[in-house]
Amino acid sequence: MEIMELQKAMNLCKTIKWFQPKALAAVFVLSCLFLLCFLASNNSYTFDYVNDWDKIQDDNFTVVDETWLCFSSAKILHRAENLRRGVPKESICRLRVPKSIYYEIDGDIRVDGDSSSIFWINSQGNESLKAKPFPRNCDPMVMKDIKEFSVKSFPHQNESVPQCTSNHSYPAVIFAYGGYTHNFFHDFTDLLIPLFLTAHRYHGEVQFLITNMNPSWVERFGTILKNLTRYEIIDIDKVGHNNIHCYKSMTIGLYAHGEFTIDPLMPPLGYTFANFTDFLRISFSLERHMLRNHDKSPPRKPKLLLITRRWNRKLINFNETATMATDLGFEVILMEGGDEPVDKFAQIVNSCDVIAGVHGSALSYMVFLPQNAVVIQIVPWGRLEGVCWCNFAFTVPKAKLKYLEYQASLEESTLLSKYPRDHRYIQDPFSVHMEGWFVYSKVYMAEQDVILDLQRFRGTLVEAMEHVKQYQ
Repeated sequence: MEIMELQKAMNLCKTIKWFQPKALAAVFVLSCLFLLCFLASNNSYTFDYVNDWDKIQDDNFTVVDETWLCFSSAKILHRAENLRRGVPKESICRLRVPKSIYYEIDGDIRVDGDSSSIFWINSQGNESLKAKPFPRNCDPMVMKDIKEFSVKSFPHQNESVPQCTSNHSYPAVIFAYGGYTHNFFHDFTDLLIPLFLTAHRYHGEVQFLITNMNPSWVERFGTILKNLTRYEIIDIDKVGHNNIHCYKSMTIGLYAHGEFTIDPLMPPLGYTFANFTDFLRISFSLERHMLRNHDKSPPRKPKLLLITRRWNRKLINFNETATMATDLGFEVILMEGGDEPVDKFAQIVNSCDVIAGVHGSALSYMVFLPQNAVVIQIVPWGRLEGVCWCNFAFTVPKAKLKYLEYQASLEESTLLSKYPRDHRYIQDPFSVHMEGWFVYSKVYMAEQDVILDLQRFRGTLVEAMEHVKQYQ
């Protein structure tokens, strides 16, 4: 049922063609009011302090069934502080949102990576549950490949409970590498943003246990990970037989609010996307926090990072576009994206005032821009306005950046060189969308490149230039 509702929401989002600021603000306010009512009456967003193990495994229980709302409990809001004070002694709490299901456990916790088992010694009796610690529960294709962990509850120490070989005084977070990661957008939306939300509140006093660990991914994003944990990252699948790691507190899974977004109204409450980008600038020691006026500094040319892309949705006439941007007064950097070490690339992006590119994962590099910089998303032809808006247009302002959008016309699409004008892909893209993601993405995302109408695109660059000059 949740998957069907999510698909309906995505289809609705894809059909949105334009947004007026005032109308969007009104819709947002009404949506917030609706959301508050929805949270109070619907089971798709629930906080559960659980004493009944039958309920914790039942995806259909409602707010009425809950014994306590962790939403209003210091268990969630002040978890790190409570742990330092040594309370609560033993508890388990589940949070379920459309993208993620995760568990917070306190007490005597023992992790056996060899059997993918988590033992919890408590007073609730002999019970068990299953958990897949990856934040894409709305995507069955991804979740089928995520390792499942068994959480087994025992009322007291007995022969079934393994003895600790490594005791840790700090909490642990267990999560999986997988899904679409190793794509920059999904690296962030599926792991790095959720990790920030889950672990930042511990100020480094937390350990990461990773299943299906990819060492190259850990190395690639090592700067971020080292600023979230002071401790060794453990490949929990390779700890060896009878090597039992023990903790007093653990999070199984990750907080995830949605695609490439942070909602300050969701746990751990109060975090914003601007908090995340601030954290990145500090982690990478980036020079520029924001664009600002420097009266004593001589004006410099605004710097434009133009993403050309390599495989699909390429910007065909990038050289001509760069020449036009140079004539307008920009210093232009051309980059395909993806190959550079993240630390180096973060420095390059942070030195820029504007980033522009066709919709794709490379636009995620905007997380390294200084505040007040500009993000230009070039939307390919084929009724992609909605999905492009959902992925970036909503988030960019939350990072305190300026969002500009350029919608490519049919004449700017290379699809005209592949299909006749009377082909259904050209005549009726909406019907193609109705066949689902795998059909329409193959046509409009994978097979299409963009040849910009330079005269049309010039206006967007001029608007970006005027915005940046306010801060020079």
